[in-house]
Amino acid sequence: MDRKKVVLIIVFLVLLEFRFVYMPLRKKIISLDKIIIAKQKDRETLIKLCEEYKQKAGKEEPLRIVRKEFSLLSYAGNLIENRNLEKNITGLQPLRTDKKGNLLVESVRIGLKGITLQQLYEFLYDIEKAPEGIYIPDFKMEKVKDAPHLLDVEIELLTVKESS
Repeated sequence: MDRKKVVLIIVFLVLLEFRFVYMPLRKKIISLDKIIIAKQKDRETLIKLCEEYKQKAGKEEPLRIVRKEFSLLSYAGNLIENRNLEKNITGLQPLRTDKKGNLLVESVRIGLKGITLQQLYEFLYDIEKAPEGIYIPDFKMEKVKDAPHLLDVEIELLTVKESS
């Protein structure tokens, strides 16, 4: 009888250890593996961006002027819609229009919340490859505290037009 009790207690302790020690630890390890893979992809993207930036750093480009009918606000809205970032928008605000000689400088501020580095890369890549001359004079980025793989971003876009 005592032997059965001892064996039963040992089995019970093993089951408790499995349930409350092994399983939570296993879930943590799987979660950490996923985070490591995501961080490795982010690092590869960052290295790629740094290399592209180094290649372009020495080249000076002429000022690109957009068409008079071009609307920076509607372009930004279309870009957000095409990239499916509507749920991440915290603000899309037209800013000042300054006149500098015979040129008009239009600005728009965009707030994005909870986006991945890949989404930000694709968004910025679309801006860079746009046939219109769109510049980014102000850019702020910070990681989300609760989800370190997500970013909160604030971008100011700027275009230059000829005044009529």
